[in-house]
Amino acid sequence: MSSPPSTSDTKNLAIAIGISLAILLGFQYFYEAPRERARLAEMAQKREAQAVAKAQTAPGAQPTANLETTKGVSTPVDRSQALALSQRIPIEANSVSGSISTLGARFDDLVLRRYRETIKKDSKAITLLHPQGTADGYYGFFGFTTTDPIAGTLPGPNTVWTAASDENLTPTTPVILTYDNGQGLKFERTIKIDGDYLFTITDRVTNTGASPVTLQAYGALRRHAKPKEAPNGINHEGMVGVFDGKLKLMDYKKLEKGEALQQSATGGWLGITDKFWLSALIPDQKTKLVGAYKVTQLPNEEVFETSFIAAPDSLGIGQTISNTHYLYAGAKRVSELRSVGAQLGLARFEDAVDWGMFWFLTKPFYAMLMFFNGLVGNNIGIAILMVTVVIKIVTFPLVYTSYKSFAKLRDLAPKMAEIKERFAADVQRQQQETMKLYQSEKINPVAGCIPALLQMPIFFALFKVLSISLELRHAPFYGWIPDLSAKDPTTIFNLFGLLPFDPTALPLIGTFLAIGAWPILYGISFWLLQKMQPTATDPMQAQIFALMPWIFVFVFAGFGSGLVIYYTWSNLLTIVQQYVIAKRSGTSNPIDEFFGKFGKKTVT
Repeated sequence: MSSPPSTSDTKNLAIAIGISLAILLGFQYFYEAPRERARLAEMAQKREAQAVAKAQTAPGAQPTANLETTKGVSTPVDRSQALALSQRIPIEANSVSGSISTLGARFDDLVLRRYRETIKKDSKAITLLHPQGTADGYYGFFGFTTTDPIAGTLPGPNTVWTAASDENLTPTTPVILTYDNGQGLKFERTIKIDGDYLFTITDRVTNTGASPVTLQAYGALRRHAKPKEAPNGINHEGMVGVFDGKLKLMDYKKLEKGEALQQSATGGWLGITDKFWLSALIPDQKTKLVGAYKVTQLPNEEVFETSFIAAPDSLGIGQTISNTHYLYAGAKRVSELRSVGAQLGLARFEDAVDWGMFWFLTKPFYAMLMFFNGLVGNNIGIAILMVTVVIKIVTFPLVYTSYKSFAKLRDLAPKMAEIKERFAADVQRQQQETMKLYQSEKINPVAGCIPALLQMPIFFALFKVLSISLELRHAPFYGWIPDLSAKDPTTIFNLFGLLPFDPTALPLIGTFLAIGAWPILYGISFWLLQKMQPTATDPMQAQIFALMPWIFVFVFAGFGSGLVIYYTWSNLLTIVQQYVIAKRSGTSNPIDEFFGKFGKKTVT
């Protein structure tokens, strides 16, 4: 008969786990973090040493596309200086402001007026697009290319357009740009903006020359730096597009490794996506085109680009052709994406939002979240709690089946431990006796696992919804939570703000001291929920499981508050469900056992 683990065994286990965690955290802090900071510093130095980047003007063409060609810029400049290098057409709309450069008719200065960088009142609005020549160059443009040498110089990213008037671009006042290449082709570009994030670009080209020409329209988005925030691995960031109804994704890592995409299609859309923001090129939906994702490796930096080039269009002598393309640059609010998609007849434009592999669950859950959000007056925190209640009610039959099986196993734990002790030297006999016990008690040990596995897609889908929802960004909740998309701002190490210092600012260890109130509440709920489950018969497993709630406190400390609140609330509802099931089925539960001890003492 084997003896229970000794105090020294328990101590050794705790020491081993502690050392393992210290190694993992130490490796992250002393090796991975410095290496990442060094990499970012190296990239910054490269940008500072880099003359304004050179990249291709269009798919298949190799001319230079930089500010240096007109203004002699040789090093990166700050944003205000870069904006001053060309004539500007101001943009004033409900949701955006900024300007369009007459150099290449570039969309390279765009501010999202409704969204701030932080929750502070004096925080700046989000700047989405930046001019080339800055460290964060990110811009879009449209142009023409040709294989006919007689066509002359065609509009591209370095073309200086002439503004027909000095009006600002507003939802009621479009702007018109003109360009004459001096070789028989006259271009007129009309740019409009709606009340939000959609630009309409209409080009008219007239051939006044002596020969017909063939032109190909194109559009491109370029980004000279990846997003400043490190990718979290949960939401896709990078290239996104839909070609003939098929979604094509490619993140920055794949591009850096040399992967690329070249896709033929009719219509569709393509762009560059961040967690909450999107810039997308939208050609005419009847246009046959070739779309591309790529990265251009320059000596000191990488330029990420997504672009399309339309099929050739013949322009006879004296003829005029016209085409219309669109640029979406703004927030990935699902309602707005759906509206634009319906307006332009786009396939799957709302899939710019990363719904994940369980999209068939994620989309309905998001719709439910938005329904409750509207029902409670745009309080997304309360909506999260209400959605969780609905999910718990719907999945109650699965929980009931699972818990009944687990509760029986929990009550059999002493008998199973006894079998293990009696036949410690004969593993085969242990298994035989355990199976006899299951048969006599009419228990299927797998019955409790199947319902639990069926709930896993729901678990991950809700996790995804709360990760991608723009509505959580800067949304406050009751108490001390000012932003549901950010981690809990409190920490137990200053008694949740009662002591006048910030322990997270301490060098070396500060990162590990950000253990807020909600992660701790989650750990407590996890611990209590664990007590409702059958205890592992193996002593080592039991000790490891006992540590899991407190390990997860550290893991969840870095999650957004909305996610932690959801998981805590979900655990509490599950505890209530399992308590009710236990009472109705007559099985024991730790809650009654705990209060029963006090009852016995009172009677005595």
